[in-house]
Order: sequence, then C-alpha cells, then structure tokens
Amino acid sequence: MTRYHINVFDDVEVIDEEGVELPDLAAAKARGIRGGRAMMADHVKAGRPLRLFHRIEIVDEGGKVLTVIPFRELITLEDHAAEAPGEDLG
Repeated sequence: MTRYHINVFDDVEVIDEEGVELPDLAAAKARGIRGGRAMMADHVKAGRPLRLFHRIEIVDEGGKVLTVIPFRELITLEDHAAEAPGEDLG
C-alpha cells in the first residue's frame, strides 16, 4: 500500500498532512472524486456558487503531484431549456 495525500484547493486550501494508505493511484483518485463531489453538493445545498476552476491534487509521500482533478471534471451539466420547443426531453 502507498500513502497518498489528497489536497483540496477551493475557497480555502486544505493540505492533507496525514494522508491515507491506498492500493494504487486509481483508488486515491476515486477517493478524491467522491470527496470533491460531496463538497460540491454541500455548496449547492447551501446556495453557494460552484467554482469549477477549483481542484484536488493527489500527492505522494515525497510531495510530488501525481494527478490534478479540476472540479469541472466532477460533474456533467445539461441544459434542456436550450433545446428546441417541443423536443422530447425524455
């Protein structure tokens, strides 16, 4: 198992000093995505704006950034109101 640090850069920077042992980078990325989506949901519930330029960084024990996950990659937006009138939204 490898220790990964999941740092969050949104309205405030949250540096994961402790880290978490996970089997691989894919597991660390999945954990970061779940946490990021939960934070975004909290923002929506509180009526706060989502800033899609915010990000999550997965870092190894030596401080090397292994991957960056922009918040914009955590959600998919669809605007059905922009579709033509009478079009099936189904």
